[in-house]
Amino acid sequence: MHINPAQYGHAFSEIKRTSSLHLTCKLILFVSCLSIDSICTAKVLSLVLKKSLILYQLIPVVGYADLKNHYLKLDADVANVILIGCGAMIDLEAFFEIDPDDFMVSPDGGFGASADADDLDQALQLRGPTFRRKIYVMDGSRPWNLDNIFGLQMVVCFDDGFIEKHLAAERDSYQKLVDVSDHESETDADSEGDSDSEADGCGPPHTPSARRTKRQRRNEIRSYEEVLENYYNQGTALFTATTAIMYAMLATIGETNIENLWLSIIGLSSLDRLHPEVYDKIQPLYKEEVHRLSPSNAGLEKSADLTTLAIDKDYHLFLLRHWTLYDSFFYSSLVNSKLNLWRDDGKKKLHKMFAKMGISLSVAQQKWLYMDITIKKHLPVIFNKYLPQYGLEGVVREGFVRTFGFMGQLSAMECVEALTALLETDDRALGDAHKKRGEDPLTEADEISSRIEMKEKLWVVNFWSSWDALNMTTHGKASRVVSSNLNPGVGSLRKLKGFDLLVHGLESAKSMQQIIFRTGMSVLERGLIKNLRIYRLCVLNDGAIPDLQLFNNPLILSKLGNWLLENINEAELLNFLSKKDDSLKSNVLKPLVVASLDQVSDTYLIIGLAPKYPRGLDNSTKVKLSKQASTDGKAGESALMTRLNTFSVAFQKVAATSGAKVRINSFDSSIIEIRKDDLSPFLEKLTLSGLI
Repeated sequence: MHINPAQYGHAFSEIKRTSSLHLTCKLILFVSCLSIDSICTAKVLSLVLKKSLILYQLIPVVGYADLKNHYLKLDADVANVILIGCGAMIDLEAFFEIDPDDFMVSPDGGFGASADADDLDQALQLRGPTFRRKIYVMDGSRPWNLDNIFGLQMVVCFDDGFIEKHLAAERDSYQKLVDVSDHESETDADSEGDSDSEADGCGPPHTPSARRTKRQRRNEIRSYEEVLENYYNQGTALFTATTAIMYAMLATIGETNIENLWLSIIGLSSLDRLHPEVYDKIQPLYKEEVHRLSPSNAGLEKSADLTTLAIDKDYHLFLLRHWTLYDSFFYSSLVNSKLNLWRDDGKKKLHKMFAKMGISLSVAQQKWLYMDITIKKHLPVIFNKYLPQYGLEGVVREGFVRTFGFMGQLSAMECVEALTALLETDDRALGDAHKKRGEDPLTEADEISSRIEMKEKLWVVNFWSSWDALNMTTHGKASRVVSSNLNPGVGSLRKLKGFDLLVHGLESAKSMQQIIFRTGMSVLERGLIKNLRIYRLCVLNDGAIPDLQLFNNPLILSKLGNWLLENINEAELLNFLSKKDDSLKSNVLKPLVVASLDQVSDTYLIIGLAPKYPRGLDNSTKVKLSKQASTDGKAGESALMTRLNTFSVAFQKVAATSGAKVRINSFDSSIIEIRKDDLSPFLEKLTLSGLI
């Protein structure tokens, strides 16, 4: 079943009622551990649960196998399970192997098996079944699995109103097929008696009218199945932030405050790079909340423990307040794609741009902290005057900035970069695993399993580092000493908390951004991207990429893939607009497949990236580029929204028919792992499948 925002408060009350007043833990939170939005959602929920004195257990999960393994180990008396950042797109009843009868409660308070069948049927007709366990789903990924939202009432999906507005046809088709299935079950039960009657000559004759009715019914069933098939085959996308769902629930129960709002803003901001349309849709609502909850800071005297949240000037540059002006421009994905900085003429254009702005390269290469205060104050005016000449209209924008007393300020986007760096791979932990593997040789199968287990354990460790970084009020003398030293050892890193850990993450983010850009520039310069008929392909092999082992993390590989996609799309857009040739427009919105070799396990990590509109593109150009825009008005409207990722469907179907050894475990089904020898035939079948 599904609930809309008006019902969120009642759902929380039920969770609170069934989880409170028990000595044992009745509430389990499963959190997608590679999603900042999910981590922030879980953090907000944990604060509310602690305030309500509700015991809970939080379990970070890295994929479907990990999720199922943990779920099957739950105690039978667990009353509530909340899935954060996962679960929307799979049939949870089948996935968790749930028998609803095992959890159904009879009207007298016992279990279903002990109740009289007639009394139970009557109670179910009056108020529906009651279960002693509920599974709640907070996930912004779409499409919804229809069994979750229209089927089992044991599963409760938090919806933002999308279902009622857009899935009426799918709901009707689903219900009709359920009714047909129930009817066929009833007729099958009577089939033996009917066949006996027909054998005796007493059954009804097969008249033309009966055959016509049966054929018409088959056609109706086929049409219902086609509606559902088209729904599931359309591709996947992220339609909303889980933090927005959580904050909407907080609004209904009266728990909105600055801390929860700040965490929600960070979660939303993490989607800006890959899903800018989601950020643009929700950001104005958070701006209103900041004005409502945060008093004017003009008359407040600054103190060591004063924390404020304000809307201030922010820049679409990479960590400007923590780097040099030149580096923040050079390592900005937006600037790089607009100016083509991987080419020599692009770098010359960047230097010319600084000269036009009246900022010398020596000044631009100074640390932000030591730059002339006059220049820093006038940067918004300077940028607005000169940057539009280079297609950089959106560099200056409004953002969310939080002040942490005398410790400093951080914007939401800066927090996202720091948290992302903390979630990314840790070479020191990988090195320890390599040592252990060298001491104890394993078979090929055990080697791959050990590698997967090691990576997943590392991601869970990184999850807890990010979790600790969100303890914004945690800082003190001990952690400040560690922060000033920034010892690279893992033990020292664990001592850092809150603001200090975020500062450490910012330093790691700068190093990782340099690796992404260095690798991306090398890929473009050496022409490692193949332009195939329906998608582009980039394969990172040993010897070709210096930092190849880093790209075994889906977060890092996704970041590289999006950097490549943005640069290619901008170049193809300029080519299309300059030549006015409609045959070139398909190149602008062509998806990308990136594969990175894991040399230890001899497997490839593959990510399929949906085509993206270049940032800042106007709606009229989007309609021109969209293939569906000319078909009907509805398609034209959808052309302005997120481009759906069809790789999620294509990968699963090709994997099922190709015979390749493929592991599909990520909550994002456009991310898969495949054996090295199976890569070429898999990609060949993908190209010929017609599914993209």
